[in-house]
Amino acid sequence: MYDNIITIIAFGLLLATFMYLVLNRILTSDERRRNIELLKSSKTITVPMRLQAYERLILFMERISPDTLLLKLKSQCRTNSDLHLAILQQIRAEYEHNISQQLYVSDEIWSCIKETKEQIIVLVNDIANRTKSDADSIHLAKLIMDKLVEDGESPVAETIKKVKAEARKIL
Repeated sequence: MYDNIITIIAFGLLLATFMYLVLNRILTSDERRRNIELLKSSKTITVPMRLQAYERLILFMERISPDTLLLKLKSQCRTNSDLHLAILQQIRAEYEHNISQQLYVSDEIWSCIKETKEQIIVLVNDIANRTKSDADSIHLAKLIMDKLVEDGESPVAETIKKVKAEARKIL
């Protein structure tokens, strides 16, 4: 009689263990499937947002490029001082407008973007500090353009290449 009870208990434990393993495997498989679906759906949302961020950062770089700024601002400014101030204001406004894009790009790219912005500010400040503030703004514009030609490829072009390279990785 005890042998039957022990056999029934052993069979029950074996059956419970088997059911636990089967259910655990089913639940784990279902969870994995849901995670994969979630990952796929999140990619369909985040990839376009990230691409848009790269586009905006390239546009930001183009807008703060000294040659672009000079074409845009030199007719609005009469003196070196006015042009200098207008360039710095435009760079800061563009930066503030695009600062949230750092969320979608790597830390390396964002550092590169910030460094390029700072290089442009330093370039403009250095040249502006070597000119008379009340001189015609064309003088400052010419000196900045001469410096860009002298230096060769601008930091903006190099940064844009890096942004494009990173953007291609997510496609």
